[in-house]
Amino acid sequence: MSSPAPLVFVPGLSQRLFTTFLFLNTRQPPFTSLKARQAVNYAIDRARIMQIYHDGPGEAAVTCQILPADFPGHQPHCPYTSGPRDGYRHGPDLATARRLAQQSGTTNVPVTVRESADKQGKEVGAYLVRLLRQLGYRATLRTPSPGALYAAVSNSRVKVQMGPYVWAADFPTASDFFGPILSCQSFYGDPANTLNVAEYCNPHVDELASQAQAQELTDPAAARKLWAQVDRIVTDQAPWVPLENAAPTVFVSSRVGNYQQSAEYGPLLDQTWVR
Repeated sequence: MSSPAPLVFVPGLSQRLFTTFLFLNTRQPPFTSLKARQAVNYAIDRARIMQIYHDGPGEAAVTCQILPADFPGHQPHCPYTSGPRDGYRHGPDLATARRLAQQSGTTNVPVTVRESADKQGKEVGAYLVRLLRQLGYRATLRTPSPGALYAAVSNSRVKVQMGPYVWAADFPTASDFFGPILSCQSFYGDPANTLNVAEYCNPHVDELASQAQAQELTDPAAARKLWAQVDRIVTDQAPWVPLENAAPTVFVSSRVGNYQQSAEYGPLLDQTWVR
């Protein structure tokens, strides 16, 4: 009887469809101000958030843009970082964040952070309150149950200023990010029950997204360029604070060859062989 084959770590073959982010309500002060939204994006230590969530290398990757890595149209773009401006996140920049918060003229506006009542939610919420106070805001925390939190953030009448959200695309296409949760239609369709929790609406972005979607079948390269433009504009507009993309690690037997994994459907078994 032969001995069992050892497991082999397969790097770089991660599913990155789940994006965790904080939304900043673009229709509620102080986050009607672009500089206020950008200040929060600069200030947050995404690695610290990952630590609270107990995620690490092989489980998640920090991000500060809308489209996850490996998505069609993704081009590295991170304006909210310390260190080199090479498209990637290197760390928070609290000095820039404080300057932007002061320039926004909004630090007199009280901010209520909403987070889940579970242990991780309370810890993330407490961190965010401390951070907002460092920027000059009078911040407080509310921790409803997960169900009550979701009901509140999806109803624009409740006027939640900021809170957590997780989005998982149904298909590996950029339209499944911008259409359901970052378009004018996604907000105005039903403001009392919306996925567009940032209440973000930019007709120019919607027009570019429509052009990109129309070209996906006839000119995929042109479509990807348009989606990258959409991603850059929305990231710069900062309706979200993107935090991390899920990146589960995969282990396979050493007898497995040509392992491939779809960003949407997981392992592609018809592409894999076993010795």
